Amino acid sequence: MRPNNYTEWKKKDELNNKLELIKKLASIGAGEQAIADKLGICKRTLINMKNKHQDVAAALESGRDVLKGNLIEVTLKKAMGFKIVDENQNIEETSRGTRKRITKSIKEIPPDLSAIKYLLVLFFGKEYSDKRYELELMEKRIEKGMEEWSNADRLQEDK
Repeated sequence: MRPNNYTEWKKKDELNNKLELIKKLASIGAGEQAIADKLGICKRTLINMKNKHQDVAAALESGRDVLKGNLIEVTLKKAMGFKIVDENQNIEETSRGTRKRITKSIKEIPPDLSAIKYLLVLFFGKEYSDKRYELELMEKRIEKGMEEWSNADRLQEDK
């Protein structure tokens, strides 16, 4: 019988390090295949571990939550606009010796409308969606029990 990687890690007191590695890799967007490769196991083994051991699933989920938070933070920064300080260093040779000149310039990045729209829909729902009226119409149809795909019936009759 093949040794169980999880129990081997536990015996060798490596489990916490492996769980931290899983969390770290998931937090930077690594997929299951990449995580499995770094752990030295196959993808199927990682999936089985995730399904069998809650702490492995929790490490993956925790890492993905960190990634999600970071992505939302960056999108929020892009939506609000921000400033970048650009620093250039010029070294000039003069008769007195070398002279170092540092010039700083501030570049303003304007707010991004598509990031604003995305965050409004994400945090405040359909109220800010481009498809708000379509969604409301579909909700009304569902409430009235009118959700029927009449075109699909006609298409089958035509065949």
